[in-house]
Amino acid sequence: MRLRKTFAPLVVILLAGTLAANAQPESQFLETNYYLVSLGQIGIGIEALADSAQTAGYTLIEYDGNVPTVSAGGDLTTQTVSEALDDEMVLMVDNDRFLLRRALPEYEYAVRPSELGYELVISPLQGVSISDTLTSILLSLQELGILGDAIDFDFATYAKDDLKGPPPPAEARIDSALYKLVIAEDWYAYAAANALDLTGLRVEVVAEKLPGGSIPEAFEPYVVEESDLLGKLLLPIDELVALASAESIGYVRTAYVPVAP
Repeated sequence: MRLRKTFAPLVVILLAGTLAANAQPESQFLETNYYLVSLGQIGIGIEALADSAQTAGYTLIEYDGNVPTVSAGGDLTTQTVSEALDDEMVLMVDNDRFLLRRALPEYEYAVRPSELGYELVISPLQGVSISDTLTSILLSLQELGILGDAIDFDFATYAKDDLKGPPPPAEARIDSALYKLVIAEDWYAYAAANALDLTGLRVEVVAEKLPGGSIPEAFEPYVVEESDLLGKLLLPIDELVALASAESIGYVRTAYVPVAP
């Protein structure tokens, strides 16, 4: 399905009507796949989103630097991050980025950072109508103030049981495990299964610099350690492909973990 729209808040309702009118009755999101829909840039501020999400009953995971707190209804809880991520409605705020997840009986969805701004992840638990599902999700997001400025319904489709996955873009010199994280259905589940170290919406990586190269200025705030040849970064997941495509970087990989003899 190909449909691209740039719109103001109330036009979400008109877009939903267009989807319902154009979609064929048999057009479904399948439970064997998950789908990524680009939303473009999101206009709402993080603080305003946190307020509206908590009012709507979302559990809030908020990072101050690398230290998380978990709250519900405005009150701090004793939940760990991993426990909070199992809640049905969760908002994670990591500095200037957010991830919102909601679980429903028929499907789960998430809004998370991407190269182009934010993307919508739809994970059906059974076959569901494309038009009905998108309409419901978009209206729910509008109620929270989450509105993309360039929704692209030429969405990407991935099989849930495809262990290999697509290759990284040709210009991105990146470990395949890290690229699979970028497009994974669930960042935290994938990271846990593949021994990747996440802090909020950031992942620990090593950038191998080309001779005479340096970490590009845009990525310097994420550098943890650096030598002449290597840079260790705690990098937002949505920035992985951009770093791996930089001219001064030869390869982006996971940090090697020493194994005891």
